[in-house]
Amino acid sequence: MSTKYETTVDATVWTATKDDAEEIMRLWNGYAETLADYDERFRIEEGGREKWRTYFTTSLVESSRGDILPAEDDGGEVVGALEARVVGGHSVFNFGKHGQVYGHYVHEAYRDADVGRALLKAAEDWSREREMGSWRIGVLHAVAESAVYEPFGMRPMEAVYEKEL
Repeated sequence: MSTKYETTVDATVWTATKDDAEEIMRLWNGYAETLADYDERFRIEEGGREKWRTYFTTSLVESSRGDILPAEDDGGEVVGALEARVVGGHSVFNFGKHGQVYGHYVHEAYRDADVGRALLKAAEDWSREREMGSWRIGVLHAVAESAVYEPFGMRPMEAVYEKEL
């Protein structure tokens, strides 16, 4: 069953179902191109799109551990999405279950229309519904992340550095 989330913009955000696969795949292709522009290793390999579709329909839809939250404009076009997951507790540190967001993406033409903020609000609501103590999002440093996430009340928690070998 799909849940709809309240927004303050002309966009509807909901939990995706298998029926949403085609529209989300179209949007995901744009997200993948953005990633590949950042780092060539994100280029989708042969068969990758079908692998993602299978992952979407078997592991993310109607899962107790995660959901895809798409956003559509008032014309019914899917213009943004993110993946929200429940991440388990930590065996050493005092981290209980928390929400983790991946793949926060909004079509370029809608980035100034607050669709991204509507998705973040939905992810926060999604995490609250599951009684998470907190939620996190991972972002690429090529994006001006502080301008997007800090006004939403989020703060940087960790950074990942990489060295190619």
